[in-house]
Amino acid sequence: MSALSNYDLRQMLLIENTISMFENHSLSLSDLVHKLNGISNALESVDNDWKDHFRIENNILEIINDSIEDGSISRWEGDYKISLLKTIEKLKNLASSILEKYLTVSDSNILETAIVEDPNWFICPKCHDAWESNSLKAMIICPNCESALHNPHKSRIQLRLEE
Repeated sequence: MSALSNYDLRQMLLIENTISMFENHSLSLSDLVHKLNGISNALESVDNDWKDHFRIENNILEIINDSIEDGSISRWEGDYKISLLKTIEKLKNLASSILEKYLTVSDSNILETAIVEDPNWFICPKCHDAWESNSLKAMIICPNCESALHNPHKSRIQLRLEE
Protein backbone atom coordinates (compact mmCIF):
# COMPACT_ATOMS: atom_id res chain seq x y z
CA MET A 1 0.00 0.00 0.00
CA SER A 2 1.29 3.43 -0.84
CA ALA A 3 1.31 6.15 1.82
CA LEU A 4 -2.12 7.17 3.00
CA SER A 5 -2.90 10.78 2.18
CA ASN A 6 -4.27 13.07 4.86
CA TYR A 7 -7.48 13.25 2.83
CA ASP A 8 -7.85 9.45 2.75
CA LEU A 9 -7.05 9.22 6.45
CA ARG A 10 -10.01 11.49 7.09
CA GLN A 11 -12.15 9.40 4.73
CA MET A 12 -11.29 6.23 6.69
CA LEU A 13 -12.31 7.94 9.91
CA LEU A 14 -15.49 9.08 8.16
CA ILE A 15 -16.22 5.47 7.14
CA GLU A 16 -15.88 4.38 10.78
CA ASN A 17 -18.10 7.26 11.98
CA THR A 18 -20.72 6.57 9.31
CA ILE A 19 -20.93 2.89 10.22
CA SER A 20 -21.15 3.85 13.89
CA MET A 21 -24.07 6.17 13.11
CA PHE A 22 -25.87 3.28 11.41
CA GLU A 23 -25.18 0.97 14.36
CA ASN A 24 -26.56 3.65 16.71
CA HIS A 25 -29.74 3.84 14.60
CA SER A 26 -29.14 7.45 13.55
CA LEU A 27 -28.63 6.55 9.89
CA SER A 28 -30.80 4.38 7.66
CA LEU A 29 -29.43 1.43 5.70
CA SER A 30 -30.17 3.27 2.46
CA ASP A 31 -28.22 6.32 3.64
CA LEU A 32 -25.37 4.11 4.86
CA VAL A 33 -25.04 2.46 1.45
CA HIS A 34 -25.16 5.81 -0.33
CA LYS A 35 -22.60 7.48 1.95
CA LEU A 36 -20.16 4.55 1.90
CA ASN A 37 -20.39 4.39 -1.88
CA GLY A 38 -19.57 8.09 -2.14
CA ILE A 39 -16.65 7.84 0.28
CA SER A 40 -15.13 4.81 -1.45
CA ASN A 41 -15.40 6.49 -4.86
CA ALA A 42 -13.55 9.54 -3.53
CA LEU A 43 -10.55 7.67 -2.09
CA GLU A 44 -7.28 8.70 -3.71
CA SER A 45 -4.35 6.78 -2.22
CA VAL A 46 -5.92 3.44 -1.28
CA ASP A 47 -5.08 0.29 -3.26
CA ASN A 48 -7.60 -0.75 -5.91
CA ASP A 49 -7.82 -4.25 -4.40
CA TRP A 50 -8.94 -2.76 -1.10
CA LYS A 51 -11.47 -0.54 -2.88
CA ASP A 52 -12.83 -3.57 -4.78
CA HIS A 53 -13.30 -5.56 -1.55
CA PHE A 54 -14.98 -2.57 0.09
CA ARG A 55 -17.34 -2.07 -2.85
CA ILE A 56 -18.27 -5.77 -2.90
CA GLU A 57 -19.30 -5.62 0.75
CA ASN A 58 -21.15 -2.35 0.24
CA ASN A 59 -22.97 -3.92 -2.73
CA ILE A 60 -24.21 -6.67 -0.40
CA LEU A 61 -25.68 -3.97 1.83
CA GLU A 62 -27.29 -2.40 -1.22
CA ILE A 63 -28.85 -5.73 -2.25
CA ILE A 64 -30.22 -6.23 1.28
CA ASN A 65 -31.60 -2.69 1.29
CA ASP A 66 -33.20 -3.10 -2.15
CA SER A 67 -34.71 -6.42 -1.08
CA ILE A 68 -36.20 -4.83 2.02
CA GLU A 69 -37.61 -1.93 0.00
CA ASP A 70 -39.15 -4.09 -2.75
CA GLY A 71 -40.50 -6.72 -0.34
CA SER A 72 -38.39 -9.60 -1.65
CA ILE A 73 -36.35 -9.91 1.56
CA SER A 74 -38.47 -12.90 2.59
CA ARG A 75 -36.72 -14.84 -0.19
CA TRP A 76 -33.27 -14.03 1.26
CA GLU A 77 -31.25 -17.19 1.76
CA GLY A 78 -30.76 -17.49 5.52
CA ASP A 79 -31.34 -14.65 7.95
CA TYR A 80 -30.73 -11.31 6.24
CA LYS A 81 -30.08 -9.65 9.60
CA ILE A 82 -27.12 -11.95 10.18
CA SER A 83 -25.87 -11.22 6.65
CA LEU A 84 -26.26 -7.51 7.37
CA LEU A 85 -24.29 -7.71 10.63
CA LYS A 86 -21.51 -9.79 9.05
CA THR A 87 -21.20 -7.37 6.16
CA ILE A 88 -21.08 -4.37 8.50
CA GLU A 89 -18.33 -6.11 10.46
CA LYS A 90 -16.34 -6.77 7.26
CA LEU A 91 -16.62 -3.11 6.26
CA LYS A 92 -15.42 -2.00 9.71
CA ASN A 93 -12.51 -4.43 9.51
CA LEU A 94 -11.54 -3.15 6.07
CA ALA A 95 -11.45 0.45 7.29
CA SER A 96 -9.60 -0.42 10.49
CA SER A 97 -7.03 -2.48 8.56
CA ILE A 98 -6.07 0.61 6.56
CA LEU A 99 -5.90 2.72 9.71
CA GLU A 100 -3.82 0.12 11.58
CA LYS A 101 -1.30 -0.10 8.73
CA TYR A 102 -1.07 3.68 8.60
CA LEU A 103 -0.56 4.12 12.35
CA THR A 104 2.18 1.50 12.53
CA VAL A 105 4.74 3.43 10.48
CA SER A 106 5.87 6.99 11.04
CA ASP A 107 4.48 9.34 8.36
CA SER A 108 7.23 11.70 7.18
CA ASN A 109 4.59 14.05 5.76
CA ILE A 110 3.34 14.82 9.26
CA LEU A 111 5.38 17.38 11.15
CA GLU A 112 3.55 17.56 14.48
CA THR A 113 4.11 15.31 17.49
CA ALA A 114 1.59 14.90 20.28
CA ILE A 115 2.60 16.53 23.55
CA VAL A 116 2.93 14.23 26.56
CA GLU A 117 0.95 15.51 29.53
CA ASP A 118 1.20 12.46 31.79
CA PRO A 119 2.43 8.97 30.91
CA ASN A 120 -0.83 8.09 29.11
CA TRP A 121 -2.21 11.55 28.36
CA PHE A 122 -1.52 13.49 25.19
CA ILE A 123 -2.28 17.03 24.03
CA CYS A 124 -2.88 17.81 20.39
CA PRO A 125 -0.66 20.69 19.26
CA LYS A 126 -3.30 21.71 16.72
CA CYS A 127 -6.53 21.87 18.72
CA HIS A 128 -5.08 21.65 22.26
CA ASP A 129 -7.47 18.86 23.22
CA ALA A 130 -6.19 16.25 25.68
CA TRP A 131 -6.94 12.54 25.62
CA GLU A 132 -5.80 9.34 27.23
CA SER A 133 -4.06 6.63 25.22
CA ASN A 134 -1.59 3.85 25.85
CA SER A 135 -0.79 3.37 22.17
CA LEU A 136 2.76 2.47 21.23
CA LYS A 137 2.13 2.83 17.51
CA ALA A 138 4.24 5.31 15.54
CA MET A 139 1.27 7.57 14.84
CA ILE A 140 -1.77 8.53 16.89
CA ILE A 141 -4.93 10.39 15.94
CA CYS A 142 -6.41 13.22 17.96
CA PRO A 143 -10.01 12.20 18.73
CA ASN A 144 -11.13 15.83 18.66
CA CYS A 145 -9.75 17.25 15.40
CA GLU A 146 -8.77 13.88 13.85
CA SER A 147 -5.24 15.08 13.07
CA ALA A 148 -2.56 12.44 12.67
CA LEU A 149 0.38 13.06 14.99
CA HIS A 150 3.64 11.35 15.78
CA ASN A 151 3.51 9.38 19.01
CA PRO A 152 6.20 10.72 21.36
CA HIS A 153 6.24 7.42 23.28
CA LYS A 154 7.13 5.53 20.11
CA SER A 155 9.95 7.98 19.41
CA ARG A 156 11.42 7.41 22.89
CA ILE A 157 11.19 3.63 22.57
CA GLN A 158 12.83 3.76 19.14
CA LEU A 159 15.67 5.95 20.47
CA ARG A 160 16.29 3.47 23.31
CA LEU A 161 16.40 0.57 20.86
CA GLU A 162 18.89 2.39 18.64
CA GLU A 163 21.30 3.09 21.57
